[in-house]
Amino acid sequence: MARGALLSARPRLTGADVGAWLFTCNPREFGELDGRVEAFCAHPSYRVGLVRPGQPAVLWVSGPDGASPVPGIWMVGRTTGEVTDAPRPRVGLALDVLPEPVARAALRADPRTARMEVLRAPQMGNPSVITPGELAVIAAMVGDWP
Repeated sequence: MARGALLSARPRLTGADVGAWLFTCNPREFGELDGRVEAFCAHPSYRVGLVRPGQPAVLWVSGPDGASPVPGIWMVGRTTGEVTDAPRPRVGLALDVLPEPVARAALRADPRTARMEVLRAPQMGNPSVITPGELAVIAAMVGDWP
């Protein structure tokens, strides 16, 4: 089978597949954030068209094991539904920093979250998806979701 056929054989997400949106942040960029995120760049794809107001969203700080800041979920909140297109799509967000991050190691160790898209395909463009089942586990880890 040709590589192009393999790529096109992947199923497209639907709204029912989305528990939350995950936006990946370089650790250097994270140090520049002021504790609140109002928008984040996205890869121009059909996924941006699935973003709706009020959907749960998270900010994932990437990096190698042992890095500082610790790789994982550092901010949670919701999408605003606003998407701008110039020069790249920017998705409107209302995210707040967590008192303690949900470390990538903890998510990998939990069989309910070990197959998260960001763990399987860490170089994927924004946004990644968190399934409804994964979101339930993360929400329990986080506590109060804004």
